[in-house]
Amino acid sequence: MKKIISLLLCVLLALSLFACGSNGPGETTAPLPTELGPEPTEAKDFSEFAGIVEDPKTWYDNFMALPIANDNMTEEELRQLCVDAFAANLTFQWTPNQQISYTFTLLEKTRDVILPIGCAYSGLSYSGGTGEGGSSYGTVWKALPYYDKETGALDVAGMGEKVVGILTSACANGAMQGWNRVSNSHNLGLMASFNQYDSNIIPVGPYTYTAGIYGSFSSRTASNDIIAFNGDETMYESYANMKMADGVYSSSSFHVMMCSVAPVVVRDENGKIDPERSYLHVHEQGATGSVGTTLNYKQPNGFDMRPLGTLNNRYTFKQLKDKGYIPFTVKELIGQDPVEPGKAWIGTNTTVVENGADVSLVSLSSKTIFSNYALCTVEVQVKNPDGQVLVSYDPGLLTAPRTYDSSLMLAIKAGRLQPYANGKNTIHIYARLANGELVEAFNSTLKG
Repeated sequence: MKKIISLLLCVLLALSLFACGSNGPGETTAPLPTELGPEPTEAKDFSEFAGIVEDPKTWYDNFMALPIANDNMTEEELRQLCVDAFAANLTFQWTPNQQISYTFTLLEKTRDVILPIGCAYSGLSYSGGTGEGGSSYGTVWKALPYYDKETGALDVAGMGEKVVGILTSACANGAMQGWNRVSNSHNLGLMASFNQYDSNIIPVGPYTYTAGIYGSFSSRTASNDIIAFNGDETMYESYANMKMADGVYSSSSFHVMMCSVAPVVVRDENGKIDPERSYLHVHEQGATGSVGTTLNYKQPNGFDMRPLGTLNNRYTFKQLKDKGYIPFTVKELIGQDPVEPGKAWIGTNTTVVENGADVSLVSLSSKTIFSNYALCTVEVQVKNPDGQVLVSYDPGLLTAPRTYDSSLMLAIKAGRLQPYANGKNTIHIYARLANGELVEAFNSTLKG
């Protein structure tokens, strides 16, 4: 089991609103004069937008059917899972039952976001930075308890004051829904994580990066400085070495995108990459729908579609270089760290509370739930001796995209649970992890 403590050191910073392989440093492949990767295929010509789902039930079923990563999966299967999970995040299709509006300030600009009733949305609302919407807790798992899979309706009113915290998303958070399905080795959560670039994520292709030379990745010029140091041709070769599910990051725009298929690489007769004919398709979380963009597409219920992200967006190698993007991957995708099963447990920083022993509500509320993959949601249940569920609720704990623990102080609602504390009924605490698993973290007889 990987060390949880090291994963808890990630310092989360804010993100910008702006549109938002597997080879180690110094390693190269021997490409053919012309390499052509597969073009993404779409049932409809909506490749520039995410979220075109004919029936909300189709989205839900496909999302829930995503496999759980395991150590028997091939590299290709793990990469496909990352891409599919990010696409599922982007195509989450919903209709609010009340207008969503909030304001946040980032990069010295104040932005108003209004998502009115009467529209269908795909993806999660985009926000970042300080202000009301700056918590960046967006994840599909947090929205599902309020989502009607039969109609696609999202109970915004039921979310109450938590609506912004649950729906808020950003480019890195969206991509994390993909990488987190297989990876718990990196601290990659928000842009601050790239301050530890050399230890948390792996450069792809022949370009080099030496920790400390360029300073913190919170600098807007960091990735551009790396590109300038390595030179254009080295960067083009690095993009050519990317594989599906690798990522690109630009510090000049604080934006992260995920490669959705193998890059298309075109070379001249001398083997030199043509940067304007070579390109990459990416999935990316963006702000499209929050500024009122609509498609010429009607839901079966007549609602306009407003996408909040893009699938298979196309960037030439020259565009990537000019915009300051550097390619990276995560350890699990190149065999440097094995995929683990999901685990969750209750305890303190130094001890684990064993299952089965009688426990009081007061004692339990002083404990913390831990996990080895990022913690998405928590569910509390009380069952009678026959196994019948007497109480079940989601306490709505707000956990950041890469949080591996959460205090149970707010989860153990004594007024609701005390009537069942009779020494016979049992309390069960379940955790939904970022890899998609629902695991039981704890069960015990509930003392009176």
